[in-house]
Amino acid sequence: MLNVVRGRGLLAAALAGGALGAMIVFLGVGIAFLAPAMSATLLLLLLVRFTTPPEEGQYGQVVWWTLASFGAHFVFGFIVTNAGGIVSMLLKAPDALTYNYEALRITQHWEKGFPFPTLPSGKEGYYYLLAGLYRVFGPHAVAGLVVNAALAAAIVPLTADTTRRLFGRQAAVWVPPVVVLMPSLMLWPSQLIKEAPILFLIAVAANAGARVTERFRFAPLVAVAGSMALLLTLRGYVALVLAGGLVAGIAVGRRELLGGVSAGVGVAAILILLLSFGLGYSGFDAAVNTDLAQAQVVRRDLALTASSGFDAEVDISTSRQALSYLPRGLVTFIAGPFPWQIRGVRQLPVIPDMLIWWGLLPSLWRGAREGRRLIGRRMLVLVLPALTTACLLALAIGNFGTLVRERMQLVVLLIPLIAYGLSLRKPKGVEERTQPGELVRIA
Repeated sequence: MLNVVRGRGLLAAALAGGALGAMIVFLGVGIAFLAPAMSATLLLLLLVRFTTPPEEGQYGQVVWWTLASFGAHFVFGFIVTNAGGIVSMLLKAPDALTYNYEALRITQHWEKGFPFPTLPSGKEGYYYLLAGLYRVFGPHAVAGLVVNAALAAAIVPLTADTTRRLFGRQAAVWVPPVVVLMPSLMLWPSQLIKEAPILFLIAVAANAGARVTERFRFAPLVAVAGSMALLLTLRGYVALVLAGGLVAGIAVGRRELLGGVSAGVGVAAILILLLSFGLGYSGFDAAVNTDLAQAQVVRRDLALTASSGFDAEVDISTSRQALSYLPRGLVTFIAGPFPWQIRGVRQLPVIPDMLIWWGLLPSLWRGAREGRRLIGRRMLVLVLPALTTACLLALAIGNFGTLVRERMQLVVLLIPLIAYGLSLRKPKGVEERTQPGELVRIA
């Protein structure tokens, strides 16, 4: 009898201990979700208030799309991160495991003195971001997913404001649905990888650059330089060429050329100052010390080790060979993959993104053509960094999986032009005034 009582007591103690442990675990996960989520929601609302004048009638729309984007990115990222089977095979980014593992090693170094992991130069920023979240909220990936979702959602008000400043309110109306509904802008920034902060920083830089071309102010100059310095800690080679394009775009984009040159020099000076303090210096050093021969090794490895590799025979190890391949590479980077280049089930998720992107290209062309007439050189603040980024990635990328993911860096810069092109479309049945007092119905 005594043994039975003891057995029941041990069972009850085990159940109570298990319940208490589960409560502690779930409480930790709950805090890791709720605290960042509440803070992110407040910051997103403040960002919308800062970028969207309520008197223009679009404030409610931008708030709705921003919060919807935040929720959709988190839910999608949470599902993909924790799913297995066919969902994991098709949608999960394998490098999410690496970022999570190395971030945990950093926190172990901080808390227990374990050896510090070796991090790649120009890519260390996201490891530190995750490690900082894990240090504050515990080793729960959900905190990183919340932050990524918030950064992805912030692209909505930032890009809408950039579009409004350059092309007007009617064009800005089209920005939120394009940003939220484009598949690649949902798939990659939602997961525990660095795409969300990269795209966010590009959107910040583009918005600040548009503000500088509008009026010379110090704060936007700091925002451009600061975002580029931070981008150097995430993807150094892209940050370097994008910063060059932005500085050039700002310098020649203002109506007053002298003021534009002064603004461009100001951005460059602030960026150099930040580098001198160490922010982004490792990424800058790695980027400037990479030559075409090294780029060729990376590109060939991408082309040969992935089932979606392409142009494995191409050699870009010299300037002449790189320039010779560039036109072909740009076509592939901007419009690929083409239907005959889809190989295997794992590449099927790129088809919806590819079709939507192709459908937006006519609007991009229309927006670029008419935008030049509307705002002249100001458009260069978007076009030049987009061009420098496209040229770099067209040479450096050798498989379609990487291409579709990294093309989003170009798309974020071009969304204002796409939105302006969409706003110029004339639907069937709309009456168009051709001469004073004369209306013609378009068939």
